[in-house]
Amino acid sequence: MRRDGEEVHLTPTEFDLLVRLASSPRTVLTRETLLADVWDWVDASGTRTVDSHVKALRRKLGPGLIRTVHGVGYSAEPSGVHDEPDDDADARS
Repeated sequence: MRRDGEEVHLTPTEFDLLVRLASSPRTVLTRETLLADVWDWVDASGTRTVDSHVKALRRKLGPGLIRTVHGVGYSAEPSGVHDEPDDDADARS
């Protein structure tokens, strides 16, 4: 994968998460759905695993690709343009 002409290395889990989000563009996927589909976890209440991996993807690919829907989950935004601002603290750190 490339960003601004530079090769970006993703971990297998980061890649799987990106593929899952990209398979349903602009569709909000809950953390529970992502945990089940990417990690095969049935119950992971209280875990920040998805949030940590989204933060890593944003750091590597830029903040505009994944939109946070607070209290719900995440969606892939292929154009990188949001209809609403993303005020996720992870995007600013």
